[in-house]
Amino acid sequence: MKLWKLMMAGVVALGLAGAAAVSATPVTAHASDNITIDGKFSDWKGADLTIGYSGAMAVKSDGQYIDVYVRMQNGSVPGYGDYSIQVDGKTYHAWSGDDLSVSGDQTKSFTLTGGKGNNGHDYGTVGAGYVGTEGSHESGEFRIDLSKFGLTDSVNGKKVSVSNPSIGSDSATTTVDNISDADQNSASGVIDGKADSSSKATTTTDTNASNDNDNLNIKIDGKFADWKHVTLTGGYNGYTAMVSDGDKVYVYVRMIKGNGQVPGYGDYNFDFNGKKIYIWSNNMPSSTVSSDRAQAVTFTGGTTNEGPQYGTVGNGYVSSNSNGEPIAEFQIDLSKLNLSSMTGQTITMYNPNIGNEKVTVAGGSTGPYVISGIGLGIAGLGYWRLRKSGKLKRQGNRTSGK
Repeated sequence: MKLWKLMMAGVVALGLAGAAAVSATPVTAHASDNITIDGKFSDWKGADLTIGYSGAMAVKSDGQYIDVYVRMQNGSVPGYGDYSIQVDGKTYHAWSGDDLSVSGDQTKSFTLTGGKGNNGHDYGTVGAGYVGTEGSHESGEFRIDLSKFGLTDSVNGKKVSVSNPSIGSDSATTTVDNISDADQNSASGVIDGKADSSSKATTTTDTNASNDNDNLNIKIDGKFADWKHVTLTGGYNGYTAMVSDGDKVYVYVRMIKGNGQVPGYGDYNFDFNGKKIYIWSNNMPSSTVSSDRAQAVTFTGGTTNEGPQYGTVGNGYVSSNSNGEPIAEFQIDLSKLNLSSMTGQTITMYNPNIGNEKVTVAGGSTGPYVISGIGLGIAGLGYWRLRKSGKLKRQGNRTSGK
């Protein structure tokens, strides 16, 4: 009787765990109090703001990154100024040459360049972010990669401050979390970790591939080695791969050398469980980007080819691998397409300038169903063993005799 009760308790516990996990919507969180750089500013609510004469600023640490929030009282979020970053007795500068003015519910993405002095280019692209509006205020959020300045784990635990004279004279401060040696880049802005000939992501393994995994810890940061375990779909001009966590879609592109650059137009034809949406970019580089750099690009979404109906819906990076083949990675925020979570739903995509073969993915994790299946399997095995031993029958006879 004790064995029977114990077995049934285990079945119930496993079933409830599986059911709870199935109902949960996966989200991508970051170490800095769950700040996500996505053009939505509600996750900065409650942050300690440093108030200036033109606006306010907050900064949080996220390992090798710092996340910065700006809310203007007057005018637009400044790109120039620059953003002065002080850490370990040294000063670095970050700035953007993009137009950061917005109106209404408009959202824009932008990138930041790093230098040793104002408007300097010494470190190349060091960060990216979004500007938008909060009520009557123009706001922005962006992430800066401290390792692009050549900073190592020697600054772990030290104070980092950020200021911009166009916002105010005081600095917003935080403490560096944990810069990992494994994530270091050189001070010249070199992009490490590109997939190369030794990685699975540089050779096609299947046509019309279907990936039923979730996002496999893919990070859109101008590094590409995290794609090496994702199956590629081959086309006549290149290869594509796609994964999803249900809330975002992540895409990888590799072109065959000599068959053109990563296409911005085409468009990227998406089918979200029957809803067709077109994604495109008008700032794709027209020539091959050197393998030691990555160029930031943005993506627009529409209901027709080159349609702008959804505005800016994603961002990514373009570079090349060690073989000189153009490569790219980008992410699309499904909420900007007026889609709810695609967890468990089918997503397909192709670009006719790469090939006619479609890559397919099921958004989100299927892990909870495996958990539930294991629970049912254990229950079934236990029931079978009790029946075989005759204990189940004896338990029933003893109960009926009372």
